[in-house]
Amino acid sequence: MGIWPLGRRRNSPEPSAPAPRAGAPRRLAVVELWTAERRLTVGLELGGARLTDVLNGEPMVSVVVLDPPPEEGSVDVELRPEHAWQDLNMEAILLAFPPPQATDPRRRLHRPRQLIELQVGPFEVSGTVHIPPGAQAAGFLARQGRRFEPVTRVSVRDSRSELFERRADVVLANLHGVQTMRDVGLAEGTEIDLAEGETAGQ
Repeated sequence: MGIWPLGRRRNSPEPSAPAPRAGAPRRLAVVELWTAERRLTVGLELGGARLTDVLNGEPMVSVVVLDPPPEEGSVDVELRPEHAWQDLNMEAILLAFPPPQATDPRRRLHRPRQLIELQVGPFEVSGTVHIPPGAQAAGFLARQGRRFEPVTRVSVRDSRSELFERRADVVLANLHGVQTMRDVGLAEGTEIDLAEGETAGQ
């Protein structure tokens, strides 16, 4: 009887491919969106993109309104059959609070930070922005063409309520809804007033 070398036998069938796994459940990032009158907790399907890029893309973004919202600190939720998609106009959104997420300090972009104050609709936003060396925060943001820009280590106050204050690691502020931006803590602070009908992205 013949002897075959170790390994695959002649005429042995090809190994069968593993059975396809059931599709992984679709996950939605949990984001808090504020208009001048409403605060919504929604789920967005990012598909690997950054939240900032999604909000700065098309003027209408498909979301699932999460009511009641998930417990605080949820990074994402599973898309369920009862969830209904609806389109939101991003121009109406003044502030967006991303979900909390851990970051690797070794991969952070180290750029100068400057303190800034913004008036976005009825909200007074104080925090820091990362800018190129030699730039000033208010002027740098005013020259950006994007709708939303991140502000970090932020405090948000509602001018309609003296008792309201919200703190967060980061908020995405809609520059198209900004009335004023002011550098804070500089020897010669810069204040930019946006005329009615003018946007910071123009």
